[in-house]
Amino acid sequence: MSSSALEAQGMVIQRGAVGSPESPLTYTTIPEVTSISGPDGSASEIDVSDLSSTAKEFRMGLKDSGSVTLEFMYIPGNTVHANLRSDWSARTLTPFKLIFTDSPQTVWYFNGYVQNFSTSAAVDAALAGSMTIRISGDITEA
Repeated sequence: MSSSALEAQGMVIQRGAVGSPESPLTYTTIPEVTSISGPDGSASEIDVSDLSSTAKEFRMGLKDSGSVTLEFMYIPGNTVHANLRSDWSARTLTPFKLIFTDSPQTVWYFNGYVQNFSTSAAVDAALAGSMTIRISGDITEA
């Protein structure tokens, strides 16, 4: 039996930019991404056990869509990388789009804050960047 696994190579994450209120939302690919982790969502648990319970009973609380972490080769002069640093600095709620490699393509849309943005440099290595996007609200699939 053959696998239906998708290749990660070719997966894309994009940052949304809003023009005037009348303009449609446009997305730009975040360049030089080497890995994407997440979303890593979860939900709170609500203990609904009472004195007649024979074991703990739970209901799920609000879901938390979690975070997405990106590793990338950082280019200080790149406009998208600069915009992401600005999003972090200004604490801007930004739209993002995650595009999978299936056909037809699965696309996840979400809003999030750049929670952290860091760089690192080492001998025999490209200048690296890492950032975490904290998702605010639901992820919608198209």
